[in-house]
Amino acid sequence: MPSHRRGTFAFRLDVDSVVCLEQGIPNMLRLGDRHGVRFTFFVNMGRSFSWRHTTASVLRRRRRAEGGKPGGTDSQEPYKIPVTRKLGRGGTLRTVLLNPRLGRRYRSALDLLHREGHELGLHGGSSHPAWQYRLDELGDDGLERLFRPAFEEFRDRYGHPRGFASPGFRYNRAVLDLLDADGFEYASDMVGEVPFRPERREGTSRHAHFQVPVNVIGDRQVPVIEQGLARGHGDDRIVRDALDRIRARPFALMYGHPYVEGVHTRPLAAVLSEVAGDYDVVTVREYLQRWKETATP
Repeated sequence: MPSHRRGTFAFRLDVDSVVCLEQGIPNMLRLGDRHGVRFTFFVNMGRSFSWRHTTASVLRRRRRAEGGKPGGTDSQEPYKIPVTRKLGRGGTLRTVLLNPRLGRRYRSALDLLHREGHELGLHGGSSHPAWQYRLDELGDDGLERLFRPAFEEFRDRYGHPRGFASPGFRYNRAVLDLLDADGFEYASDMVGEVPFRPERREGTSRHAHFQVPVNVIGDRQVPVIEQGLARGHGDDRIVRDALDRIRARPFALMYGHPYVEGVHTRPLAAVLSEVAGDYDVVTVREYLQRWKETATP
């Protein structure tokens, strides 16, 4: 049952790189134990890199830069940390040259999260870049081929995933229908302040699953802590910014990645220490249940 504290806070992490699993997750486990909290990890079971999709993404960014559109090189202020900096030289080489299936290569790390009581959800399908950059080109059959192997591998090892998060917050109507068909309780892809059930395309009914929006977030859907680090802000400023956003709402959901918050641990540790006095820190599934208990029918 909810306590008499002021609010409910959850922190979700998208696990989609070798550095997330090698460095970030061990640190997140220690952080969770130190503060007596459990996090939600949305796990990419497949591959995190594709030459094809990376090349296409670089070309798109270059065209935006040449056209002076947002995200080009004319941007006045950085909004996120470059991937190569987050991965480091060694992580970049392992990603590009080995490109392992994360759910298999790092099974022991995921098993430990599961045993320690952290919530595990599914993050896309068998290829993170294919989902993020090609989703609308896949069609129903292509989406099924991308999704099914990852779903079954996760289910067979950790049980039916209750939560889902799309790479890059990329979803479409086919994804929403798939989540209903496969019995997901919730996803966390849409914009909003509080959980809701999304409307179907006909507009006359709603999907069976809930959307649980991230509402503590920076510009362009970049995590607050990562954005502060990218802009060279000190820890005090980053923590203050995060706390201002959290305390502006009774239900606060923040997100990040283990290869950022699990490597640069001080800001998140400070946030957890500060919110402990007036917020319950819970998993995303628990967050949804708390919201349901307080929502007006």
